Amino acid sequence: MDEKKLVFILAGILIVGFFSLFILIVPWMSWQRQPDWEAMAIDNLLMGLVGAAIVYGIYMGSKTM
Repeated sequence: MDEKKLVFILAGILIVGFFSLFILIVPWMSWQRQPDWEAMAIDNLLMGLVGAAIVYGIYMGSKTM
């Protein structure tokens, strides 16, 4: 297997796990409370920015291989 393909597969698994943790699992832990949609939207935006930074870092790292 090509190393670049392996890096992209591992990055994809990492990103899917990252977003499933912060977008799906964390809000389910507080079902008994009424959700604060503004705070949840801000959290999701921040997690998206962090995820985009991770993807960009992996992309830049794969270009130097």
